[in-house]
Amino acid sequence: MNRRRWVDAVAIALAVAVVAGLGFAMRPQSTARMTVQPSTVSIERPQPAQKEHPSVLYIGDSYTFGQGAAEMSYACMAARRLDWFCHLAALPGTGYISGGPANRFLVNPYLGISTSFIERIPHLAAVYEPDVVVFDGGRNDLLAPSEDVFKAMVAAIEEARQVWPAAKIVVIRPRFLARPGDDLGYDDGFFERLASSVRGVAIVDPINTLADTDTAPMLIKDGIHPNARGEPAITAPLVKSLAPLDLGVPT
Repeated sequence: MNRRRWVDAVAIALAVAVVAGLGFAMRPQSTARMTVQPSTVSIERPQPAQKEHPSVLYIGDSYTFGQGAAEMSYACMAARRLDWFCHLAALPGTGYISGGPANRFLVNPYLGISTSFIERIPHLAAVYEPDVVVFDGGRNDLLAPSEDVFKAMVAAIEEARQVWPAAKIVVIRPRFLARPGDDLGYDDGFFERLASSVRGVAIVDPINTLADTDTAPMLIKDGIHPNARGEPAITAPLVKSLAPLDLGVPT
């Protein structure tokens, strides 16, 4: 009887080992690989279907993030009016420098640790293939020297150009809706230099179009961020700025 039990135990153990071995073999890291010379292999890859709608990826701060659902942010409302797909990569308190190595912080328990704009690009490149990349920030970089902000902007744009070579790159000039005419120290000369330093970047300035408007009713209680009236007020000039982009994609 004892011998029979021992044989049964061995059989069960072998069966478990076989099943476990099969499960292990199914893991990608354990799958046997065959190496072939590229010159001896011909692979026909299916061509991706042409996009019916362009897509836009916004990399930004709390202004870009909005106060509610993503689709109600001025960023995505502008995309919707243009018949574009909208993707947001926005974190409050961040910028070209802010939120990066110099002043990392916890955004909140849900959004996690902060990242600067350029730090987000590698992950975003693995997920999205946008037709348009829009940088919307600089408001949280005011404590940094303007030259450092300039260099960080150039670096972020060049990184985006590297990973999305076919995408249109757009930079929104940073302003606060409470003071639409205030350039925050990033004057015309700053952006003329930026435009001459990186190829093919479009610079737009939607908030400045409201410089002669009483924007107080367009702000939430903090007196800084746009409310349900402010978001559409920024959306309209943003649409006007983005519409002329030649995306080469049917809409």
